Amino acid sequence: MRRSKKRASAEQTEMMLRSGKVLYLALADGNIPYVVPMSYGYRDGVIYMHCANEGRKLDMLKKNPEAAFSIVPSCELIKKDTSCGWTFNFESVSGSGNVEFVSDAEEKRAALNVLMEHYGKFDNSYPDEMMDVTCVLKLTVKECSGKISPAPSVL
Repeated sequence: MRRSKKRASAEQTEMMLRSGKVLYLALADGNIPYVVPMSYGYRDGVIYMHCANEGRKLDMLKKNPEAAFSIVPSCELIKKDTSCGWTFNFESVSGSGNVEFVSDAEEKRAALNVLMEHYGKFDNSYPDEMMDVTCVLKLTVKECSGKISPAPSVL
């Protein structure tokens, strides 16, 4: 990170992973990039996502399970008198890891619980017919870093 004073601590980064609402998942098919916003759940170094059982992102992941992600838990535009003075106050996390397809029914339910609990629903049930048409993805985070602007010492 070029401006290291904006680097978030490990604790701050963990909090941002737990508090974000949308994850942007970046995939590659050869030299063709693809980014898709997704709902997610995070726990213990693992990000869970869900989607339909078919589609472009799944086709890409079958070829290349390496993925990158970005989460922006907070963002506020700061307007100034001069154009060059405009900026953002924000928190962000970026990272990468390997994505696996979760196929075991109990692991799938547990992963969906993590996702639902991330958004505040703790009493969950999943009908078998919905489980059959839902794909669960498990991204094991290999590396990630958080950034806070303005730098934490300025806040």
